[in-house]
Amino acid sequence: MIQKISFETIYKIWETYLWDERTSAITSTSAMDYKGGYHIMNMSYEPTFFGYYENNNLIGVNSGHRCRDESFRSRGLYVHPSYRKKGIGKILLTTTIEQGRSENCTYVWSYPRKSSWGTYASAGFILDSNWEKSETNYENAYCIFRLK
Repeated sequence: MIQKISFETIYKIWETYLWDERTSAITSTSAMDYKGGYHIMNMSYEPTFFGYYENNNLIGVNSGHRCRDESFRSRGLYVHPSYRKKGIGKILLTTTIEQGRSENCTYVWSYPRKSSWGTYASAGFILDSNWEKSETNYENAYCIFRLK
């Protein structure tokens, strides 16, 4: 079951499991712009954090926030390894897409790891850049889901 959760709750998952090798600070939003660059205005929007629970155990998370160009950034998708390949990541992504739609955004974008690309593709995202090394030394690429 999907529930909205706090930044403190999602932060623990991100710090421990998703971005354990990250060098920059983990914040509730990101200044990152779609397809490169950064703008501080992106950090001024209210983020939404989602958790997927099974038997009161938090087994998956994702978040999203509006950006200055009327897009919605999906970030921080993580599903516990024991629960992968069961559609939970797709459910978290479609919930995030619906949040972007409810905030009247024109598209949802993300910068996923290559290893999770199949989940994004199953939710309807389209790859929109080449794979490149990120600060965490994983291969990442930009992808997009058009809302309008």
